Amino acid sequence: MTLRPFVTPLFLILLAICLGLAVNAGLTSGLDKSLLGMIAMREGRSPALAIDAMQAASFIGDSSQRALWIVVFAAVLFWKKRPRAAIVMIVAPVLASVTSSVLKEMFARPRPSIVPHLDHVTNLSFPSGHAVNAAALFLLAALLIPGRAPRTHLTLAIAFMATIGFSRMALGVHYPTDIVSGWLIGTAFALAGVAVMRSWEATR
Repeated sequence: MTLRPFVTPLFLILLAICLGLAVNAGLTSGLDKSLLGMIAMREGRSPALAIDAMQAASFIGDSSQRALWIVVFAAVLFWKKRPRAAIVMIVAPVLASVTSSVLKEMFARPRPSIVPHLDHVTNLSFPSGHAVNAAALFLLAALLIPGRAPRTHLTLAIAFMATIGFSRMALGVHYPTDIVSGWLIGTAFALAGVAVMRSWEATR
């Protein structure tokens, strides 16, 4: 297995780590707070329907839903008689989530306190687990299950990633840099998963 396909995933993870170092050094504080202040919704001031929509989008990317999405996507791949791709679909998002948890403890960034939270949160802020899950799950699925409309699937995956990431800021529970780092990590594992699958299937 050549290492060339893993250069981009490694670069994305290093970029996320560098962003975390910049966050811890306070280099992004002003921009983060300013952007979050513009994006975050306020109960009683923002439309209730919009808040409900953001909470629904956030629920889709929640860690509690990760296993369901993995089972669905892996089942499709097994049905298409691609068991190796299905295994990758199971393993890569889990590894992405573990990496996210490790980085959360490493950077130990508190949750934003710009506005009252519109979602219940218990863990640390950087990186966003929702953003990691969205990229690792939906982007990987779009790349592994292209079907007859690969561009459409990829567009939908990116739309899910963007909506879920935005919802976390709209609910006031993540800074923009948390979201960006999550997208970087999730995308890295999605691309790495595709590289592993292609190499694995090429050896048959």
